[in-house]
Amino acid sequence: MHEEIAIAGTGGQGVLFAGRLLAEAALLEDREVVWMPSYGAEKRGGSVYCNIIISDERIGAMVVVRPHAAIAMNLAWTERFEPAIKPGGLLIVNKSLVPRQLKRDDIQVIYLPANDLAAELGDDSAANLIALGTLISCRPVVSPSSIYAAMDNMLAKNRKRLEFNKRALNKGLEMAPAKISPTTSSSARPHPRATSL
Repeated sequence: MHEEIAIAGTGGQGVLFAGRLLAEAALLEDREVVWMPSYGAEKRGGSVYCNIIISDERIGAMVVVRPHAAIAMNLAWTERFEPAIKPGGLLIVNKSLVPRQLKRDDIQVIYLPANDLAAELGDDSAANLIALGTLISCRPVVSPSSIYAAMDNMLAKNRKRLEFNKRALNKGLEMAPAKISPTTSSSARPHPRATSL
């Protein structure tokens, strides 16, 4: 297995936490891992992304140019990822903040209302974990149990947040493709490889 994954959005959306959680889970499975975060000088509101490479063999290059899978938490990153995803790849779009549909027909696109689902749980700051859970349910690069174990390690001193984050991750894990209905749009014909809630 060799998976190259990108997660991106705006500062304050928990992009780096989601990426690190995925990387830590892969380490617990004795995989080779690279986690490369990048963020602007702003504390909140700036552009933030991270690349994660998970492999069963040594990783030769640490740069992800054409990810196999990505999570775009805002419109700007959706527009960047749309042409970059490898054919046959997966793009999860935070439909709570992205009003448009993509045009590619050679990738799987999931329109996930991550912020709305997180708000239903009581805290829309957990949209990152709902998106991560959806990624894992659609492309099982690590097991959910490894994600839970990594979360236990990373949030051991904050039990209240830990339990809430697990609920958010569970919500995302429930979003298996079979449970997501085909997308509909008044301005665009449903895409055969796109799904939406």
